[in-house]
Amino acid sequence: MTEELVRVKAQVQDLRAALLAGKVFAKLPAALDGIMAGVTRSQPTPLILPSDDMRAIARMQTISRRIKNTKQPDVSDEELHFLLDHLASRNPAVRDKGVFYLISDLFQADAFTQPQVEWLFHELQAPGVLFSHILEPENSGVFGRSFAVMLLSGLVYADQNRYHALSQADYQLLLMNLVTYVVLERDGRGFVEGAGWAHAYTHIGNLADELTQVPVLTRGEKVLLMAAVFAGWQHNDYALAFGEDQRVAGYLVNLAAKHQFFAESQVLCLTAWQSRLKDLHPQESVAFWNRWYNRSRLLEALLMRADLPKVVVDYLQKIIDLY
Repeated sequence: MTEELVRVKAQVQDLRAALLAGKVFAKLPAALDGIMAGVTRSQPTPLILPSDDMRAIARMQTISRRIKNTKQPDVSDEELHFLLDHLASRNPAVRDKGVFYLISDLFQADAFTQPQVEWLFHELQAPGVLFSHILEPENSGVFGRSFAVMLLSGLVYADQNRYHALSQADYQLLLMNLVTYVVLERDGRGFVEGAGWAHAYTHIGNLADELTQVPVLTRGEKVLLMAAVFAGWQHNDYALAFGEDQRVAGYLVNLAAKHQFFAESQVLCLTAWQSRLKDLHPQESVAFWNRWYNRSRLLEALLMRADLPKVVVDYLQKIIDLY
C-alpha cells in the first residue's frame, strides 16, 4: 500500500468520524473536494496483466459446465484464486464474460462456503486489487479495480439475502474503501475499443446501491458515500456517456426515497455543486466540457425518475436551466 493511499484513507476515516460526531455535515461537500484536490498523483509503473487467455477461458468453461450440471455446485479454493488472478485481464472474454459471469453464476448457485465468501470479500478490497495503479495516469489497471467493485456489489447482495457472513465492521470497512476508491478513481472510460467495458462509475453506482440496503450502516455513513459519489462525478474529466448517469441517478433516487434526511442531504450536495458554478468560466478544453455535460446528464437523469422526492425535484427544476 503506497504512502499516498494510506494518507487518503486516513483522511476519509477522519472525515467519517467528524461527520458522525455532527461536526462537518454542512461542510461535507467542501471537505471531500479538499481531499480530492490534495491527492498526489504518481508516475506510471509497470502493469503486469494475465497473458494466458486461451487457457484461462478453457478452464472457466470447464468450471461453468460443472456447476451447471450438478445439483450441489461448489468451487475449490484453488479455482477461486485462479478466477481472481484473471480479474485484471484486459481481454473482455476473460475478465467480463469469463471471471465476472462465472463468479456471478457461483453466487446464484449458492456455491460458496462461508469462509470463501469472507476471503473473497477481503481479497477484492486488497490494495493490489481495488486500488491497483489508481494513482497513476490512465492505464489498464482500471479494468481489474472496476470489476472488483462490481463483484463486491454481487457479494453484498448475496450476503444480505443468503450467506449472512459479514459483520457490521465488515460493511463499514467496505463503505470506507468505496469512498476512498471514489475519491481516487479518475478513469471514467466506458467502453474501450479492444478491451471492453471499464465502466467504473456504473460499478460504483451498483455497489453504492447495494450498500443503501444494508441496515447495519448508519445514515451518516450512507450520506458520506453519497456525497463522495457527487464529488467524484464533478471531478471526472471523461464523458460519462455510457449509461453511468442513469445508474448513478438510480442509486441516488433509491437512497433519497428511503428517508427525508437523505433527500435533504442530496439538496445540500447539489447546492454546494451549484455554488461552485457561479464563478466558473468556460475553458477551451475537453475536460471542462466533459464535466459540464456530465452535470447536465446526471441532473436530467434524476428528473426523469418519477420516484425522486419532491424536495429534490423542486430544487433541480430551479437550477437545471440556470447554468
